Amino acid sequence: MNKFNLIVGGIICIFLSLSSCTSETETLDESTFGYDYFPLSTGKTWVYQSDSIVYSSVGTVKDTFRSFLKEEIGEAFLDLEGNKVYKINRYFKRKDTDAWSRINTWTTSSDEKRAIRTEENIRFIKLVFPIKNGLRFNGNVFVDEDLKIEVGGEFVEAYKNWKHKIESLESIIKYKNQDVKALQINLVDETSIIDRRKVVEYYVKGIGLLRKEMIILDSDGSKPN
Repeated sequence: MNKFNLIVGGIICIFLSLSSCTSETETLDESTFGYDYFPLSTGKTWVYQSDSIVYSSVGTVKDTFRSFLKEEIGEAFLDLEGNKVYKINRYFKRKDTDAWSRINTWTTSSDEKRAIRTEENIRFIKLVFPIKNGLRFNGNVFVDEDLKIEVGGEFVEAYKNWKHKIESLESIIKYKNQDVKALQINLVDETSIIDRRKVVEYYVKGIGLLRKEMIILDSDGSKPN
């Protein structure tokens, strides 16, 4: 009799213990993930002023020029994996008073984990979500770092040693004569006796990419200064 009572009591205790457990679901605030740093919708347009300095002929010739680029989000389509991808229609003009000339079409997409741009058939991860200060990520996971591109009549390994890092969420840059708070991403910052690689991008909420600075330099090492 006593043994039976102990067994029943034990079963009751176990049942009460299990039934007292409850499950909780945490609601995530997606407004903090940083999706608004990479807004995408058909018709959205950006116009950039591009200032370039290109060294060629073993550094003896310097070509400085200014031009303008316009990017417009075109129609969306589904890729082979069923992801929504937007076309980027790109335009160019040398002077502000010139008419726009269509140059090419790139693509871009964004989901809950990352934002992607495909430029000249090179696929870059531009942002990863959620955004976090100090976060490091491989934005060139789809890029062959040995890939050579033509600059000033020479071919250089522009994407060598890129290591993306979210450097700051509160960098201050100028936009329409006002200071704005920007997300700063350092894509690479490497120096050796023969080359220099520094690329920085700045994103602003509701706007997207606001500014990009890019330094790609190679030398033979004979004159390090």
